[in-house]
Amino acid sequence: MTNPVFTRNKVFTQRTPAGYPAMPGYQVGGGTQTLPGQGQYATYQPNPTTQPTQAYPNDPFAAPNAGQQAGYGFPPASNAPTATRPVTLDDVLIKTLLTFGVLLVGGAVSWFTTATNPGLGYAMMFGGMIVALILGLVNSFKRRPSPALILGYAFFEGLMLGSISQLYSTLAGGVVPKAIGATIVTTLVMLVLFKTKTIRNSPTLMRVVFIGMGSLFVFYLLNFVISMIFPAANFYNVTLFGFPLWVVVSLVAIVLAALSLVTDFDFIMRAVENRAPAETAWTAAFGLMVTLVWLYLEFLRLFALFASSDN
Repeated sequence: MTNPVFTRNKVFTQRTPAGYPAMPGYQVGGGTQTLPGQGQYATYQPNPTTQPTQAYPNDPFAAPNAGQQAGYGFPPASNAPTATRPVTLDDVLIKTLLTFGVLLVGGAVSWFTTATNPGLGYAMMFGGMIVALILGLVNSFKRRPSPALILGYAFFEGLMLGSISQLYSTLAGGVVPKAIGATIVTTLVMLVLFKTKTIRNSPTLMRVVFIGMGSLFVFYLLNFVISMIFPAANFYNVTLFGFPLWVVVSLVAIVLAALSLVTDFDFIMRAVENRAPAETAWTAAFGLMVTLVWLYLEFLRLFALFASSDN
């Protein structure tokens, strides 16, 4: 288990041979045959006890009677479910760009609001954090993606990020462009490593990421509790092999977030291979946003800690 947005949806985790439609009961090499000269409606499954009925699909007066089935020379019934268009990588790219565009709009609003009115900006930060958390949980557990809820999550996540970024920029100037640049470069590098199969997703990699994420959560929780009880004491004052512990923790978090991108890319490729519905692109965009926001925040904090230690 890594990104729950992907692991909770079977279209991102099940593998099928590329190019075969995901139809109920479909088996590769199942013996489907086509009668010569009868086009796309003349498919049948061989039955040793019966002979297939000869059909003439080009006959304009031919129509299925009550006992006749589609596929024996007759087109499918009008009330049969229509197949949805499968998702493509272009769909994922477009939905991802649209989602991040909405996030940038929310971020710009809270960035300038925090700069001119810090009190209102901080209120937007906490409000955006709460609403984004609720929408994130709703989107994670929904069986079908909702574009409106995903775009709403992106906007409120942007409100939170804009205020946080403005706060870090006030404390340590220049850290925001560095964090954005580092996030983009890391994403592109991991995409290249994934496409060239230098790094592949595997159960071992997913287990490492899951254990690492759980360990980070426990560390952050303990540090928060200790700092609340003893304000002057926290784990960040500790050194590990001569290095400040906060540097080690931040680097580990960045590595885990980068490896999570590999698992995200692999989940998306599985969805394309499984011919998942086109709406799955919204889920993919949402899952990528969760990982990229995490990566950006880790870079932002690391650069801010470096800047504060230099002063």
